[in-house]
Amino acid sequence: MERDKLLKSLWLNIVCGHRPSVIQKCVTELGGAEAVFDGKPSYREAERVLGAAYRASLKKDLSGAERIMRECENSGIRLIHISDDNYPDLLRSTPAPPQILYAAGLDIDLNEYLTVAVVGSREASDDKLGFTRKLCKDMADSGAVIVSGMARGLDTVAHLGALDAGGLTVAVLAGGVDVVYPASNRELYEKILKRGMIISEQPPGVKGRDYFYQERNRIIAGVSIGVLIAGGGGHSGTAITAKYAQMYDRDIFAIPGSPTDKGAVLPNGLIRDGAAAVLSYDDIISEYADRFAGLLDNGAAAIVKPPKDKIKEKNPETSEKEVKETSENKPAAETAEDKMRRFDFSKFGPKEAKIVKYMCKSDGAVHIDEIIRNTELKTSDVNSSVVLLQLKGIIRQHAGNLYTLE
Repeated sequence: MERDKLLKSLWLNIVCGHRPSVIQKCVTELGGAEAVFDGKPSYREAERVLGAAYRASLKKDLSGAERIMRECENSGIRLIHISDDNYPDLLRSTPAPPQILYAAGLDIDLNEYLTVAVVGSREASDDKLGFTRKLCKDMADSGAVIVSGMARGLDTVAHLGALDAGGLTVAVLAGGVDVVYPASNRELYEKILKRGMIISEQPPGVKGRDYFYQERNRIIAGVSIGVLIAGGGGHSGTAITAKYAQMYDRDIFAIPGSPTDKGAVLPNGLIRDGAAAVLSYDDIISEYADRFAGLLDNGAAAIVKPPKDKIKEKNPETSEKEVKETSENKPAAETAEDKMRRFDFSKFGPKEAKIVKYMCKSDGAVHIDEIIRNTELKTSDVNSSVVLLQLKGIIRQHAGNLYTLE
């Protein structure tokens, strides 16, 4: 991107008060930043689109744009113009894409990865938080790049799940990429800088405002191939992201919950209206395994596993006796009783307890039909209990309707 062109784009953003709708009108109706700066639109056209900002556009003062550019250069913040090759193609195709994205952290070209947004309410049960974190870890293990907003609650665990896997994650902020919000997520912010990317359409130093969050949500949906709604109310910020996902024709997934759970109102409603219900990571990854195999491979190749404890190297001269002793000292396979001691059965309903006890006695993965047959429970009871046990992080679903204990 030519410096002069970038400066004029920054200048137009400043003139428009960084308001996406006004900036987009300047692009579609006035010809863009260079045309406005060079005075090509007529007085009437420019005043109609810019309104109160028209007077500021007459000054042709690039000092503010130069200040932002210097600040970015000094802070290591990258500027991605909408015409750049590494600007997200999916976002570029939306009705009001940011003309400039600010980026910190790793230099990730999102066009090369399978991006899945995971968003949800700030308040959620421990079960829902644990399930969502594990789900995101499994998706990242499969090569997906997790996108979220770094808010408290479900957004936070979405990022943490990706980081648990050593995968890539992207945080889209309402304020500048150098402004940590909430402050309690400082540690998470630092981790994302090392293993992901932080992006925003707001310049450095700008704090998030109420309406910035709605605008931020369009970017979360815009850069993502699929959007998973982990939880939220019918009139929440998450609902706004879901509306953008529908508007942009993104694949929409949702984690079901109890009808009495206020945090499940949005996902349950979306499922009722046709969104795919998610009970395991495979419900999402299987949708993309063939269509976007190359993108998933790129994500898997980018995984950096956390360092493991150093393992003592084998001495090539180790005797047979030592090898035998090492083998004999290996821990015995976990018995059914060992497995059952892991769980507090007082926290399970009778049907859930029956399923968990059967799975403790089973070796390896069991098919849903085996669970139904061996527990002698109704099919509907097994199906509903299995969903609850997954939400509690007790069992895990695999391809082919197979289940294992976590």
